[in-house]
Amino acid sequence: MDLSNNFRGEFKIDFNKKKHDALFTMNALRLLLKNEKIDLKDFDSWVSSDPLTAVPLIAYYSVVNSCVYSKKKFSADKEFFIAEILDSGQIDMISEAIADAMSSEEAGKK
Repeated sequence: MDLSNNFRGEFKIDFNKKKHDALFTMNALRLLLKNEKIDLKDFDSWVSSDPLTAVPLIAYYSVVNSCVYSKKKFSADKEFFIAEILDSGQIDMISEAIADAMSSEEAGKK
């Protein structure tokens, strides 16, 4: 994976009866890898092997990242967050936002 900062995905999440801004950037990826103890080289295989956990967790750390920039705190039980994302039908929208961000990274490499 090229570590240039060419990707950015912004979307909104409905969680716990509130709308939350989500910002998928290199920092969100860093937060995910650090906190979930995943090596960068294993990221693609992790997402492929467990997308029902990976996609909501990417969304979770994207919300955390957005809060970092707005100097707000976001605190939520990750398992509850994952359950609500999966059961509320937002998984497709989140997957699309992540794929769009990653494909803009690929386009930036050309």
